[in-house]
Amino acid sequence: MESTSPTPASKKPAAARVGRAAGTGIGLAAAVVGGAAIAGAGLVGHKAVERSRAKAVTPQDKVHVFPFEADKVLAVPANDGLVLHVEVDEPKGWKQSKRPTVVLVHGFVLNLSSWIHQRRELVDAGYRVVSYDQRNHGLSEVGDLEKCTIDQLGQDLRAVIDATTPDGDLVLVGHSMGGMTIMSFAGRYQAFTHARVRGAALIATSAGGDSLVQLGLGKTFDRIIALLGPGFLGNMARREGLWGSARSAGRGIEAKAVQRYAFGTEMPKDLLRQVATMVFGTRLDTIGAFLPELDGLDVRPALPALVDVPVLIVAGSRDVLTPPAHSDRLAEALPAAELVLVPGVGHILQLERPGAVTDAIFGLLEQPHGEDAEADAQRAKGAVREPSA
Repeated sequence: MESTSPTPASKKPAAARVGRAAGTGIGLAAAVVGGAAIAGAGLVGHKAVERSRAKAVTPQDKVHVFPFEADKVLAVPANDGLVLHVEVDEPKGWKQSKRPTVVLVHGFVLNLSSWIHQRRELVDAGYRVVSYDQRNHGLSEVGDLEKCTIDQLGQDLRAVIDATTPDGDLVLVGHSMGGMTIMSFAGRYQAFTHARVRGAALIATSAGGDSLVQLGLGKTFDRIIALLGPGFLGNMARREGLWGSARSAGRGIEAKAVQRYAFGTEMPKDLLRQVATMVFGTRLDTIGAFLPELDGLDVRPALPALVDVPVLIVAGSRDVLTPPAHSDRLAEALPAAELVLVPGVGHILQLERPGAVTDAIFGLLEQPHGEDAEADAQRAKGAVREPSA
């Protein structure tokens, strides 16, 4: 398997990275978990603790809050042996269509069901779709916390592709941490990317580096959440009863936090509850392990691997976690990319404004490729004449 040196990450000391962990634009869980813990802890009594274990962890069969009947469900081992939950949709006639396989890569503290709208539309249009739960998320196995890195996620993506789509064109679609996964993948497997990746969609994401996003709650509350840090979350993970009680007491707080950080417009209560189920279905120690990694993220050195690949960048104008400025910087690094700004929406825009995101993905999929793209370019320059009758 081809491999270049891993994409370098920030060399900041661990203490400094932890101190700024809640400032990362991918800290949805830090904000929601921190807010629920602070408010919920004051509402927890001894009786609630005693009866809370049944509510401490989201049941695994309910993690995928938007179920979809896949044609194939696979258990794919990563290169360290951890097993990833993978679902493959193969609509009738997909082999004859010669269309690329679309690989959907979800974001931090979410799972593959966050792509429900796009997945349905893609399958209905005849595209083969591969979806999977990132390590320690959803129905994938929980492994070594030291492996909760963006570089490892890029390697996991390669394992999924090798197991499900050993040949043929690919279009990679990533949201938030999923977009970072794709960038890391491209930097590590540059020749593979050039040979097989026909397009990449980077949605509500960032390449990291300078100017990481703040939570926008003011310095005091930002500092409180920062102080909670991975150590607090890891400790809460070992005390499921207490955490379950805090969750039970703070359901309304969960919904408000999800509304604040995930969406730009007011969303139905049922949707907020479902997204909260995904967020809080993620183990606390996993959240704590990923936060310093995300805070120190810098996958900018991987971006040259995508220069020759059609790239779609999508941002929500009201995204408080990864504001449009992050997408602007991606577009500056990838000048041939198409940048789409969806007005009025927040971070999880594929659920908030699914039509706009789906249409943008179809636009990427329908771009001419290879010889067709070259011919179109020549026509645009007037260099190609239609044959006379």
